[in-house]
Amino acid sequence: MPRNLALITCLAFILWLLARYQKRQKGVSTAVWIPVLWALMLGSRPVSIWLGIGKQLNTLDDYLEGSPFDRLVFLVLITAGFLILSKRRANWQSIILNNRWLFLYFLYLGISTVWSDYSFLSFKRWVKDFGHLVLALVILSEDDPTEAVKAVLARCSYVLIPLSVLLIKYYPDLGRYYDSWTYQPHYSGVTTDKNMLGMVVFSCGLFLFWMLIELRNRETQDRDMLGMFVHLVLMLMVLWLLAKAQSSTALSCGILGACILLGMRLPAIRSRVRRLGVYILAFVLLLLLLQVTFDLGAIFVKAVGRDLTFTGRTEIWKATLNEDINPLFGVGYYSFWLGDRSERLSEKYYYLLNEAHNGYLETYLNNGLIGLLLLTVVFVSAAKRIHRRIIVYAKSNYEALRLAFLVAALAYNMTEVVFDRLNLVWFVFLLLIMRYPGPLQVRVRNAQPRGAHLDTTTSGPRTVPVRSSMAGVKSPECSRTPRPSDVLLRRSHE
Repeated sequence: MPRNLALITCLAFILWLLARYQKRQKGVSTAVWIPVLWALMLGSRPVSIWLGIGKQLNTLDDYLEGSPFDRLVFLVLITAGFLILSKRRANWQSIILNNRWLFLYFLYLGISTVWSDYSFLSFKRWVKDFGHLVLALVILSEDDPTEAVKAVLARCSYVLIPLSVLLIKYYPDLGRYYDSWTYQPHYSGVTTDKNMLGMVVFSCGLFLFWMLIELRNRETQDRDMLGMFVHLVLMLMVLWLLAKAQSSTALSCGILGACILLGMRLPAIRSRVRRLGVYILAFVLLLLLLQVTFDLGAIFVKAVGRDLTFTGRTEIWKATLNEDINPLFGVGYYSFWLGDRSERLSEKYYYLLNEAHNGYLETYLNNGLIGLLLLTVVFVSAAKRIHRRIIVYAKSNYEALRLAFLVAALAYNMTEVVFDRLNLVWFVFLLLIMRYPGPLQVRVRNAQPRGAHLDTTTSGPRTVPVRSSMAGVKSPECSRTPRPSDVLLRRSHE
């Protein structure tokens, strides 16, 4: 197929997907397009490069200077997010209290810019990282936050996946690049390198797989057969891109997330979800036993086509740990690879190192043990919240998606840096773990019956019995059947 015809076909396919989804979605305003644009920027190249006014970051000076145009675009989107939240009269005190550990972590990151050797640059990076929270709150403050989350992820998947296939196959000058040392071709799609492409394919692929399960679970008369076929085609594109990207991390974590989604559909697992923490601990102990007995790590690494050094990552880890930093506070937010340290550590390589290829190590280097501890508390808090929701809504597919992405994203950071970066995985991770308190939370709390507690998750406030008598009730995200709590909310509106 001529590439001009392929371009027209791809664009028509994307527009058809977006228009079809627009007709079927409910409870989502046009303001959601602001975070969609944010997510598309995270999942592709900088806007300046698409417009041909950017420059490649080949030197340290280029890396420090960045692109003023891209900074302006990010600032405009963040400002738009604040204006939307202001118009919706977001209660920031309640938002912070419902996400106290996450905001405390970001507050510490902001304070850590003070002791960075490049404080102003570090602060500018922190502002863009904080933009993740602002744009996520725009999504979660919608009337139907679950539908809004689905709308954002769907639109990103409908654009990024087909365009990546198009660029790799028909526009090699845009979708491919060559290794400056070995001259071997690598595939980047809409992104700038194969690792970023892996992050995009992982995020979109896990969501599309979840959508297939969601469509399959509908009643026979309500099934969207055309939608199932379309998502199956997109999943085939995802598998093709995974093969092209050759990202073992994206492949492994994608399989892990898919297994969790499938496992949560089994009645034997759903009935034992209350003891999920015990099973996870037993699974970790089993892995440690297999590692000691059979060297499971070496077997797995060879199975995914990598060597025991994780493609040279272990050498980078050793070199960075030997650097002289403050173990308690680190060197300041996103500052470790600035200055002569990056050039010195890159002497053995034919490219400029700008990350440690391990999210936990990177957090330690930049923010010390305090930052790593706060980040761990964020994980534990999010896991407890999701676990509590799964117990109450045992058949909720949306809660299964949150659990799958949480576990898979934590595993992703073992060999890549995702935390505190402008990438799609970190944004979706924050989106799925945050809670937005509804405007009627106070009135619902005053009106709730005795013996109930208020659960303010992404779907807004509602009353939930303390005991597990609702273990078989579907989550409000996946059921249109009215419940007493929904009636309570409607009466509060009246």
